[in-house]
Amino acid sequence: MSSGFDKAAVVVGEVEVRPIRADERRRWDALMDEHHYLGFRQFAGRGLRHVAEWRGRWLALLGWQSGAFKCAPRDRWLGWHRSVQFRRLHLVANNTRFLVLPEATGVSNLASRALSRSVRRLGADWAALHGHPLELAETFVDPARFRGTCYAASNWTRVGRTKGFARHNGSYTDPHEVPKEMYVRALRRDARRRLADPADRPEWACPAVPVRYTRAELRSLRDLFAEVPDFRRGQGRKHRLATVLAVCALARLAGQHGPAATERFARNLGQKELRALGAWRSAEGRWTAPSDSTICRVLMDTDPDALQDVLLKWAAPRLAAADGTPALAADGKRIRGANRHAGGAHFETVTLVTHAGHPLASRCCRDEGGETAALRALLEDVDLRGCVLTLDALHANRDTARSIVEAHGADYVLSVKANCPDTFAQLAAVDWNGAGARRHADGPAKAHGRIEARRIAARDLLPNTLAPFPGARQAFRVVRERTDAKTGATSSETAYGITTVPAGRAGPAQLLAWNRGHWLTRERQPPPPRRDHGRGRQPHPQGPRPRQQRHPEQHRARRRVPPRLPLPARGATALRDAPPRGPRRHPVAALRAAPRRSPAIRKHRPRPHRIRNPLPHASRPAGPGLRPRTPDTLRPSGRQSYPGQPARAADLSGRTP
Repeated sequence: MSSGFDKAAVVVGEVEVRPIRADERRRWDALMDEHHYLGFRQFAGRGLRHVAEWRGRWLALLGWQSGAFKCAPRDRWLGWHRSVQFRRLHLVANNTRFLVLPEATGVSNLASRALSRSVRRLGADWAALHGHPLELAETFVDPARFRGTCYAASNWTRVGRTKGFARHNGSYTDPHEVPKEMYVRALRRDARRRLADPADRPEWACPAVPVRYTRAELRSLRDLFAEVPDFRRGQGRKHRLATVLAVCALARLAGQHGPAATERFARNLGQKELRALGAWRSAEGRWTAPSDSTICRVLMDTDPDALQDVLLKWAAPRLAAADGTPALAADGKRIRGANRHAGGAHFETVTLVTHAGHPLASRCCRDEGGETAALRALLEDVDLRGCVLTLDALHANRDTARSIVEAHGADYVLSVKANCPDTFAQLAAVDWNGAGARRHADGPAKAHGRIEARRIAARDLLPNTLAPFPGARQAFRVVRERTDAKTGATSSETAYGITTVPAGRAGPAQLLAWNRGHWLTRERQPPPPRRDHGRGRQPHPQGPRPRQQRHPEQHRARRRVPPRLPLPARGATALRDAPPRGPRRHPVAALRAAPRRSPAIRKHRPRPHRIRNPLPHASRPAGPGLRPRTPDTLRPSGRQSYPGQPARAADLSGRTP
């Protein structure tokens, strides 16, 4: 927008709102990240970008994303049951970002005009982009910064104030001490009643994305898993192990998690798909999918190393074609919750991931501190020639560095901390601001509620300068300066590192990119497997199934490898990752959404009312005209009542039992 823009000339009645075009997304994101006090990286779940413009000039930006997972004021206002809440969250959109550009600040009634026009077309634009309608719009307003005037002027309803907790690790336990006012706006007159109604409506369903796999492709998937050894005995075995694992892989690619969801997925496979996967054939001639219990046993007892070898064997050529970068990151994680079912033993996994996020291999270890040995064993399974391996400070030791350079013909980028005191002291004593130091700086970037800037200085090393690390050619120092976007508090962190890559192949900008890329691959530890009921991973009412034997390692192998693999060309854009909200998408065209009945609409069948007498049989007093109740005369269905017993519901109504 030009600096000569006249705000007084704007006619608010002529301001219109429209979705952005594909070529405008980068501009929209940059403006929102630069001028909004929260910054912007991406939407949580599905999103929609609106722009308010006047005669081609952008005046305001609005961002909509999937509704909040839980919010007590909204849930109380709607009055919906929890069983239907998680099935209908995709019908709620949250106005997560609203920005009036600085050049348009001060234009009267611009905010309310832009908001009302955006809400008016929100349902149609969302349906055109994501394939399903919306029923409700919501937003959060920080009372310390705003009064919510434009929302009140646009007929939004204030439903209450939040408690000031953020969602962390699947639960709202992270206090941010900034309670927000919540406003909602029904997009239909009867939206509140429709959302609380136990009956689902056909128009709410998300259309499945058809991705057709031929029978030859399904057979090849079954043949791939045939290399995994079967741990079961031949007696009573109905489904082949390769068939069960192939069904689990397809369900995982479709976004289904856990045995229950996999069983629902398998029940919706057609007869041709089940036959191609080698399913069991019943006496009636129908191909039958494996049950929940069979899937659970297979996931608990299958050898995770054998399964991983098969998956990586299939994935290696596809990953090599999809990711041409030679930079790899090795990182270790502890499998959360595994020690509770393993007698206190710790399950750790070391995963080798490309900087693009594609896993190549992983190795599990049960011993405390066995991550270093697991990494050396892991490197034997991967061809590292010509690659650059980035490692954290835990692996900064002589044996690992020598193995990478001499045994595998690769280069390393190592972080150095106080666990290597001599090397750390040498690097800290270097004059990084003097002549001969090559420097580079990345501009401030806003993310996670803070503004972060990084700068790097690199210097060449003489041969054998750092004796513990053979082949080291460069040393570098990275300084990270952070500023909290809300409080303005600043902090600085200094990190050192070394690499065998010479300056001619990697300058300071490339070293900073490798250093940053290593930490971007450190993903949050996936939660333990739980039975899901319609949306995400919700706990089962009777509690999750116990994880036994090899289930933690097996679960880790399944979670890390299948969802990140590039799919065939015809399904790569449709099914790279299933959405976190709403109905799941299936990779087979014949699949349909599995019908699920809500507990709120099930027919209630009252059980017979039985009252236990705490007195022993021989000591029970006899009623009028009745003989004492003894074990010999006790009837399982007797209707007699005794003094001191509470009356039954039938007795209170005046009827004689």
